[in-house]
Amino acid sequence: MSKRVFLVSIALLLIGGAVIAVLGQEEGPQKFNLLIVDETRTFGSSIRVEVLARAIKRTELFDLSAKIIDVSSSFDDPLQGEKPDRQYDVIVIVPQGIDDGIIKQIWVATRPFPEITEELRGAVGTVKEMANGIFRGAAKAVDVTDDLIPGYFATLFIKEGWL
Repeated sequence: MSKRVFLVSIALLLIGGAVIAVLGQEEGPQKFNLLIVDETRTFGSSIRVEVLARAIKRTELFDLSAKIIDVSSSFDDPLQGEKPDRQYDVIVIVPQGIDDGIIKQIWVATRPFPEITEELRGAVGTVKEMANGIFRGAAKAVDVTDDLIPGYFATLFIKEGWL
């Protein structure tokens, strides 16, 4: 075997190995940052929030964080005055008004839908479906495409650096 054939063979083996290594690398699905803001005060509502958090975590679509917040009104900015620990893709607010039936919505705040990926839109749909199942009858999940309130909170959260 000539030296040239040997070098070409080695080069092809190295290139082939590199191609196999690149193709063999499995990238896990992208995880989105999600924050649950729990404003509820009753045991029943808190349990539902816990079940929602566990269901979201099981999807493996999200890196989940949660905050229990005490607000005077469900329409107060629950994160006002706090420094963001990171930027989130989705912030789910479970308002205290669910406890007494005054509010029948769970607010899912994101950047405007034209600004987010198709994958994130699908993930938001998954969160809404889970919330609707868990809070059946007590509340319905709505996002920035469904209602003004999630859009209002999203605007605040973008300005504050949370979204």
